[in-house]
Amino acid sequence: MDFFNLFQYFLVLIVPGLIGALAFSIAARFRTEINWNVALILDFLTFIIMITGLYFFHGVRTVADLIIEFGCLSFTRNYALLSTLIVIVLGVVFGLLRRLFFWLRR
Repeated sequence: MDFFNLFQYFLVLIVPGLIGALAFSIAARFRTEINWNVALILDFLTFIIMITGLYFFHGVRTVADLIIEFGCLSFTRNYALLSTLIVIVLGVVFGLLRRLFFWLRR
């Protein structure tokens, strides 16, 4: 694995969380700022959801199997798009829950 592939996999795993953190801040009525803590938490949740789906639907059980799956270009693109959609939904839901809890507290 060369540096370009490592950088590409890093971006596939990190960028959707940043987009989800932006959706969270917009849904929670913050300014359009990206909180790194929220982004990493959303990345972690999305990664768990995607790995669970890969385990059940594609039989990915080890990191070597995951690297083989990432080797297919269409899989990497599909993984990035699906994880972006999942993290946007998670960000909006958690943002609305945060807004609801702060509304109830007042």
